[in-house]
Amino acid sequence: MRVLMLTGFPAIGGPLPKLAPLVAEGLSRCGCEVMIEGWSAHRAGHESVAAKLLGRSADLLRVQRRIREWRPDVIYVATSHNWPALLRDVPLALSMTGEGPPLVLHLHGSECDRLGEPRTWLFTSLSLWLMRHVSAVLVLSTEELCEWRRFCPEGRFHLVENPFVPAATRVPDSSHPNGPGGGCATLLFAGRLVAEKGIFELLDALSIVRRQRRCRLIVAGRGEAERETVRRVRLLGLGEDVSMLGYVTGDRLESAYQAADVFVLPSYREGFPLVVMEAMGYGLPIVTTPIRGCADHLAPDENALFVAPRDPEALARAIARLLDDEALRRRMGAANRAKVAEFAPENVMPRYAEILRGVVIAEEGEA
Repeated sequence: MRVLMLTGFPAIGGPLPKLAPLVAEGLSRCGCEVMIEGWSAHRAGHESVAAKLLGRSADLLRVQRRIREWRPDVIYVATSHNWPALLRDVPLALSMTGEGPPLVLHLHGSECDRLGEPRTWLFTSLSLWLMRHVSAVLVLSTEELCEWRRFCPEGRFHLVENPFVPAATRVPDSSHPNGPGGGCATLLFAGRLVAEKGIFELLDALSIVRRQRRCRLIVAGRGEAERETVRRVRLLGLGEDVSMLGYVTGDRLESAYQAADVFVLPSYREGFPLVVMEAMGYGLPIVTTPIRGCADHLAPDENALFVAPRDPEALARAIARLLDDEALRRRMGAANRAKVAEFAPENVMPRYAEILRGVVIAEEGEA
């Protein structure tokens, strides 16, 4: 089975370029032949409207040429569900209508909770058209699966897990200089800087925690809310307590994980964040919200402390609880290092291959 895999360009950063080689290698081990093509913004940061139009049009022509030359059996698209993704994926699906290989979307996060709202009629209409005109849709959480099936009962939705291989493991040392036993505790937030990730609530929570104990926050990531994040850090008087790293990879990202005592991601909308899996691989206890993939895979008080979205006071209490309880941190760290092994490619990728083969067989049957 030939699989043409469309995924994010490496220059954009984020999870998709990290996951692409794991997915491709996993499918190859399942007997598939895989070819990867870029399908996203060509670089990180803001793109002008002209750059978006020219870039996505060139991408579509390049993909069409690859389809004609290589003749894949199925096209797998690593994408998400929001306006930028719709403006890429709808033209792709339109170009496949009536001919060409079947199209399978893998949604790494979605805004399906917005479907049906009065002010989102166009977003809803395009979303539902797309889901009805692709052969299958992969999602990363039970919550998304239920929401999509409710809004689009005729769609073909499947629950999957991202493959993951820990970059490193660490046995936490509560007495290291930056840890709770050594004075100044270190929290880590890693992810795109947008309001939906809960970065503003985290800053408010940090200001509460700082009233009672020494604590600092490392922020790794860039995004539309970066300027507002810096402004709020200043307004809250946290300038000496917050380190803004920007987007980092490799050794710098590893150093951030190694320096941290607790990983915090109070997000409102996710699939199952790769950064949570990375934090688990480093043996970090986690504070997050009980939504989507985190609710599926993390057990409360075993892998994570859960707090409601948009609740800085509850977030502050959860952070303080972990920083004050060395035994709990150690138990969570050990549980997370064990849990992350479940997402090894050899465990999760056969499911992908099974779905893709089923799509191809169904397409051949209809032909």
